Amino acid sequence: MRARWRVAVVGVAVLLTIPAAAVPAVSSVVMSPGVESLVPKPVAADTGRGRFVLDEDAHVVARGAAREVGEYLAGALRPATGYRLPVSTREARRGDIVLEVGAGKGPAGHTAEGYRLVTDRWVARVSADTPAGLFLGVQTLRQLLPAWVDSPSRVDGPWSAQAATVTDYPRFAYRGVMLDVARSFLTVDEVKRYIDSAVRYKVNTLHLHLTDDQAWRIAVNPPPVNPAGLDYGALTRVGGTGGSDTLGNGTPLGTGPARRGFYTQRDYTAIVAHARARFVTVVPEVDGPGHTNAALASVPQLNPNGQTKPMNNTADVGYSTLDANAAVTYEFLTTVLSQLAALTPGPYLHIGGDEALVTGHDNYLTYLTRTLPIVAKLGKLPMGWNEYAAVDLPPGAVVHYWRGALEPVLRQVARGAKVVMSPAGTSYLDQKYEPSTPIGLSWACRNTCDYDRYYDWEPVRDGLAESDVLGVAGPLWSETVRSLDQAEWLSYPRLISLAEIGWTPKAARDLTGFTGRLATQGSRLTIAGVNFRPSPAVPWTTDITARSQHSRTIEGEIGRFTAPTTATPTAVVDFGDGNTTTATVTPARPAGPLAAPGVWRVTIDKHRYPRHGTYQGTLTVTTPAGEAKAHFTVRTGH
Repeated sequence: MRARWRVAVVGVAVLLTIPAAAVPAVSSVVMSPGVESLVPKPVAADTGRGRFVLDEDAHVVARGAAREVGEYLAGALRPATGYRLPVSTREARRGDIVLEVGAGKGPAGHTAEGYRLVTDRWVARVSADTPAGLFLGVQTLRQLLPAWVDSPSRVDGPWSAQAATVTDYPRFAYRGVMLDVARSFLTVDEVKRYIDSAVRYKVNTLHLHLTDDQAWRIAVNPPPVNPAGLDYGALTRVGGTGGSDTLGNGTPLGTGPARRGFYTQRDYTAIVAHARARFVTVVPEVDGPGHTNAALASVPQLNPNGQTKPMNNTADVGYSTLDANAAVTYEFLTTVLSQLAALTPGPYLHIGGDEALVTGHDNYLTYLTRTLPIVAKLGKLPMGWNEYAAVDLPPGAVVHYWRGALEPVLRQVARGAKVVMSPAGTSYLDQKYEPSTPIGLSWACRNTCDYDRYYDWEPVRDGLAESDVLGVAGPLWSETVRSLDQAEWLSYPRLISLAEIGWTPKAARDLTGFTGRLATQGSRLTIAGVNFRPSPAVPWTTDITARSQHSRTIEGEIGRFTAPTTATPTAVVDFGDGNTTTATVTPARPAGPLAAPGVWRVTIDKHRYPRHGTYQGTLTVTTPAGEAKAHFTVRTGH
């Protein structure tokens, strides 16, 4: 028996004209996606007549500098379509995707990441001045195709996109997310998967918080010259065993103990290469002079008395410091930062600088004034939390604002520094959604901390000019995170909010419109296997597929649909021969406090057609939003 999935979505469009807080907690069934559903919202988008249909014999036409992006796109589309999609340099034919890179191909004045996208009845064409801009345009094209295009297994088409013209470029150059792998570890493959999800929304920077009081996660090789005889291997042999298991009073954190581990330099290089292939800049952070207990516990010479400190597997911070007046501190930092700089092609080294509560003000200034030249000598620009604005920073340095007064930051901006905005109460992804949320913290955002709070704020404020702000970032601290699924659940949909703030012009943003566009992303996330929290304030859409088959007897799985609801939907199958049956609906994965079902399976008992022929069947599912239908064909043969 040969069976395929057929993409089909029917229903009504929903116009949101009420505040997000008042949106009913139901799903909506919508038509195939169009430019009105794109996230982040593009600078300009117009619809045309007709539709582009990706042909079964289509090529991805990509010459020269466009080739790498072409290979990425073809690899992303092959699993769901089942098409060969060779990447070639042939002259474009109907149904092809054409990718172009060259001077003047993108929007004027936005060469770094701008792009143009045109879909019509003949081809889908994405053009940009740079491969980075082309890659971002490809993410928009993917969103114009049906949500099932992100399925890891084959689904029948047609794979069509609305005829449209999009001209687009980002508001800010830095659109980031931070993963704290120090307090609880994520594997190389998990970090790669997190990157792959984030780039769908045009995130272009990954900040890795590699060291803290709780653990040290990056291997450092012993240097050829090691005057102090430091055992750098102990950083991971000892420091890699730590994690944030409990609060200081012993209260357990998260759903179990923190995950342990570390990255070899080969591991780290693999992460950087994966990110770079997706035009994501990696920013490594080695925090100091505070947040350094794991280093002090691993290398006793870093302590003034030469005695080893114990590892601390609580979430406590603020009690540790490197010795700002010891030569060994800077010998150590030179080795560590030199190796990270060599492994990281991006322009920045993040040196932390936050919560150095026991360092003392003068020692803190000494530490920074001696560490900043190390960064400069390595050819990198320094980045640090906003406390480090207490010293004079070089032009091009980045102040990473998280809380506190902006006056010191503004002084550094006047000297040529830039600012990345991560105000804790509206950008920290580790905060609970609400007080009953099973994981997360609540010190920065209390009560309701849903996607709307993370959307409805403005990075350019309090004396900053637009040109002063390099961008925005969403830090995900991991005191309570114990897996990639949990990292995703805390991130989505809030990271999508931050991504639009980083991309879309201020005047084009509005919460009501964003809520309507966000509703279409639930299906895409669940089909792609990305865990997310289905906010009750979002009218999540339903997308449905049904199986076309060549067999006189059909049974088992007949269709799939998306509906992030804990109430079991219902389904009825009309076989097209005068018979109908109530089908069984089961979630593709169990629901729970940290996972919505997302994708549902529809199965039937055996049905045999009375005679040979071709039958048009219908699968109808009923969700809290109403009905959705998909049609399928059964050819019984002879």
